[in-house]
Amino acid sequence: MSWTLDLLHTVLTDVLPVVLIGAGIAIALRDRRRRAKAAVLQQQPWPDLPEGSVAITVPPLGRGVASATVVRISKSVGEHVALNDPVAEVSTDKVDTEIPATVAGVVAGILVRPGQEVPVGFPILAVRSH
Repeated sequence: MSWTLDLLHTVLTDVLPVVLIGAGIAIALRDRRRRAKAAVLQQQPWPDLPEGSVAITVPPLGRGVASATVVRISKSVGEHVALNDPVAEVSTDKVDTEIPATVAGVVAGILVRPGQEVPVGFPILAVRSH
């Protein structure tokens, strides 16, 4: 019985603090990398919209999600878009989702390319409403 108490004491006094410190350092480094990546993405220039058009943007994708990678664009320039039509698909480490059109009209410009990582709120398509 005493060897189990000795083992428990060793784990609690020697091993557990080291594990907790290591976990704290790992979390801090992950958060630092995430903030640095978000800062770089926010610095990229936002595209100009064609005159008379409205942007369809990357919507909020969940708590802590600052960016997404464009998987595909479902519409092409000149194509008609109805409200809520899927116009693009994006992927994050937490979710893959289709982006619906927030306005009906004709696609006036594609502002991103597949494989591009963009911040939440970034314009994906420009649409001229009817």
